[in-house]
Amino acid sequence: MNAGRGPQGDDDSDDPFIPDYSEGVETGMYLALFELLDEGLIITGDEIVLEANSAACRLLERDYRQIAGKPLADLFPSEQAFLEARGRLFIQGEMRGSLQVSLPGARHRNLRFVAAARIRPGVHALILSPDVFAEPYEEAEAPSGDTLWPRLAAALEQPVIVVDAENRVAAANAAALKTLNVSRDRLVGHPIDACVGVEWPEAETVPIARLRPRGRKAALTARVLPGPKPDWRLLILPPTTRQAAPAARGGTPGDFFERMCAESPLPTLLCEGPDQRIFAANTAATLVYGYPRQVLCSMRLADLRATGNTAGELTDCRVWRHRRQDGREFEVEILAYPIEPSDRPGAMVLMHDLPDAPLLATQLRLPPSVFEPANRAIMVTDSKARIVAVNRAFTAISGYSLAEVKGKNPSILSSGRHDELFYAELWRALSETGHWQGEIWNRRKGGAVFPEWLSITAVRSREGETFHYIGMFSDLSTKRQAESRADYIAHHDTLTGLPNRRLFETRFLEAMRRAEQPRRGVGLMRIDLDNFKTVNREYDHDTGDVLLQQIARRLLATLPPGGTAARERSDTFLAMIPDVDITGDVGHAAETLLSALAAPYHVKGSEIRLSASIGIALYPEDGVSFDVLMRHAVAALLHARQLGGNNAQYFTDEMDAVGIERLAFETNLRQAVDRNQLEAHFQPLVDVRDRRVCGGEALLRWSHPDLGLIPFRRFMGAARDVGLLTRMGDWVLHAACAEAANWPACGGSAPRVTVNIAIEQIMHGDLAERVHSALEQSGLPPSRLELDLDELVLKEENARILSALTALAEMGVQLAIDDFGRGVASIPKLKRYPLRALKLDPALVREVGVREDSEAIVEAITAMAGVLNLEVLARGVESEAQQAFLAALGCRLQQGPLFGRPMAAEEFTAFLGKRSGGG
Repeated sequence: MNAGRGPQGDDDSDDPFIPDYSEGVETGMYLALFELLDEGLIITGDEIVLEANSAACRLLERDYRQIAGKPLADLFPSEQAFLEARGRLFIQGEMRGSLQVSLPGARHRNLRFVAAARIRPGVHALILSPDVFAEPYEEAEAPSGDTLWPRLAAALEQPVIVVDAENRVAAANAAALKTLNVSRDRLVGHPIDACVGVEWPEAETVPIARLRPRGRKAALTARVLPGPKPDWRLLILPPTTRQAAPAARGGTPGDFFERMCAESPLPTLLCEGPDQRIFAANTAATLVYGYPRQVLCSMRLADLRATGNTAGELTDCRVWRHRRQDGREFEVEILAYPIEPSDRPGAMVLMHDLPDAPLLATQLRLPPSVFEPANRAIMVTDSKARIVAVNRAFTAISGYSLAEVKGKNPSILSSGRHDELFYAELWRALSETGHWQGEIWNRRKGGAVFPEWLSITAVRSREGETFHYIGMFSDLSTKRQAESRADYIAHHDTLTGLPNRRLFETRFLEAMRRAEQPRRGVGLMRIDLDNFKTVNREYDHDTGDVLLQQIARRLLATLPPGGTAARERSDTFLAMIPDVDITGDVGHAAETLLSALAAPYHVKGSEIRLSASIGIALYPEDGVSFDVLMRHAVAALLHARQLGGNNAQYFTDEMDAVGIERLAFETNLRQAVDRNQLEAHFQPLVDVRDRRVCGGEALLRWSHPDLGLIPFRRFMGAARDVGLLTRMGDWVLHAACAEAANWPACGGSAPRVTVNIAIEQIMHGDLAERVHSALEQSGLPPSRLELDLDELVLKEENARILSALTALAEMGVQLAIDDFGRGVASIPKLKRYPLRALKLDPALVREVGVREDSEAIVEAITAMAGVLNLEVLARGVESEAQQAFLAALGCRLQQGPLFGRPMAAEEFTAFLGKRSGGG
């Protein structure tokens, strides 16, 4: 007896939890299993608890009504705990373990579980037992045999045979052995074909098998059900005479038929024998066919069929044409089922819905007791739509008893969600066709609104006069809850609760359609967390999960109204800004997101700091389809990462056209720093007026174990692609400062050191702090450090660049633009940034004396620099002619092969020692 249920012997019509056996032996089998077990057993389907036995109610300290029909998630302390358990049990297929469940009063309890074999697709079973010490359940050796299903079979009075995947009999109860007249040792463990001839049903047909026991002429029919394991089957045989329901009730099969079917609204016949002779018919059948019962029960089934109708098999479900006594024909879908009473071998029940043609009756008697076994709510009204009968399922679903609704209009259940037009269409369909079905929202007695699937049929006379309306409905609340949860899981990230990419794409396409009419735009952002993997390495994955949840909340809180955030995968997020008027709106939103994401996170007592990179694509400027925009946002994100991360970049056409250089030794490059394979070489910078060495430019080299010394220009693309430029740049900065601190003075002053700074190092966000650290550790004065900046800094529009360069200048560090003259410079920014010098692009220097246009460019640059009070330096000087031309323009500081090639650190220090006299 399940906890919370009324006594089984009490016929309490107000108790909706009395077991429903209307679905036959399968339901009875499961209910027998539930109470047979000492362990707690829960059956779930679509993440809803379908059934629970008394032991489960005791373990969970809940009433049966608080478990059955409720979401499985209600049994867990949190949604996250449920999702983890769901993944372990239903997705990963974990068979044994320990679960923490919730108890009333906000308490928790650990239970051991065994995930029993599935009952059918989508339906699972959990066997629960106490876990007193709250320790993980250790895998135990599997029992030698299956004890669960033999216990089940033994508990049933109806014959049951369990057949395994190899067609052997795994279990059979005493009733089955008696029916087959065979001993247990000759049946169990043996192939079923060796004991009983079986004709299994074909796929997609009615699941009825035919058994031919040895020594028995007549075949037996058996219903086939899914077994306890994949590819196992259950054979449910007809009950013996002693077990048959009619005998148990003290009557004959005819009496049983009269009680169960005589007043049913469905035309029902009982047939037997090879000629399918009718031996019983209910009132509805006599009204439909027009024959008196005595005449109908003397006919064969073939007598009712229209001319040319094939006999067919009674176990088929198909549409047949039948003929009434007056010769008129109608179509019906026949359902036939074997019942095999002991005194009528081969008997079949044959029933069908009411035909579309008018009934040959003046009234239909519909006492409520006929419908009590049904598990769908049934309501019958008279021709004036006044309720005259309801069944128990109606009371269970609506909360109203017959006394409360009798004589009233069904509008008593109206929810108010449907307008007059809806009901007008409903009654029009009933008037024209005599039938209506669809989903409708009604209201329970307590006021709760619920969805139901309603089917209404008008019962009419030959003249078309309506006598009754029969409404049948089922509560869709549980189904809607399951569908809602399934829809949520299908469209959301279960960890963060954000939409997934699928739902994000749907919303983005909707925003695109809305933007077409007013000709506005939509912004798409792809957000990637910088170095998030280090969080999982330094902490744990739980910390990483909590961090991702906090990040999701910040995204939602920071986005403009109408914006959507989604989690694409791992540490990658998406954001959409709809109804964009100007491009800057998206850029401002991106900067706000970067600032919000960069604020400290507090997880499990630790403070964690992260940054992010954002790629931006705009509709319709950058594409008119979601896939194209996503690809362009990814390209912009890669550019943001190449700039060192912690910044946002718009998509440009160049990003789509130019690929990133990839070298074969990319994998080894990642380990070059850790393996001490990097070297800093130095090339002298000379004042051409007196040939004094004024400084040395640090140049990175990779001492590859197989390929030898590789210059930086050969692996720069690979380093940028794998995100190593910032790390390698920091290594060169520290190495160069440490070497320069020990350089001897030349001409009375110590040479300065020049270090190239990639834009990625600036965009990383803390360049000034890292430069200060290198100077402090080496003891090098800031005035002796010059940082050469890539000309790209003049192209990027970012406040972070100005802030970083201003902080470095205030420290006393010299700043110069390297490789100037490649065509991307913005002259106004030369005054905006605190720069000291410009270094000519070596490509321009090499063409001095060769191309007049290059010489003109150099002259223009030197003239402009003079106006802006910037010094001009030259790199790549190879000849005396180049040196003289540049010196004449006032470019006194020069560097290149003419003055010395790059040297290793020790060699360059020795070189300075020889020149310390200024010679």
